[in-house]
Amino acid sequence: MKHLEENNETYLSHLIFAFKIAIQLYLSSVFFVIHAIFPFWEMPANFNLNATCKKIQEWNNYSEKRKNK
Repeated sequence: MKHLEENNETYLSHLIFAFKIAIQLYLSSVFFVIHAIFPFWEMPANFNLNATCKKIQEWNNYSEKRKNK
């Protein structure tokens, strides 16, 4: 597949990478919804906006580095 070749990935490595992103973003979304309903509830540090932005940047850096191989 062209997408996998362009990103120097196997099907399995792509599946695992995309699945990790999906789970992280899903959990962050759930915690944000809970926080929206109960604003006094503090977000877990691993899922707050700063942590989510940092994680997205890490994924992007990993993805860009993989393309350059």
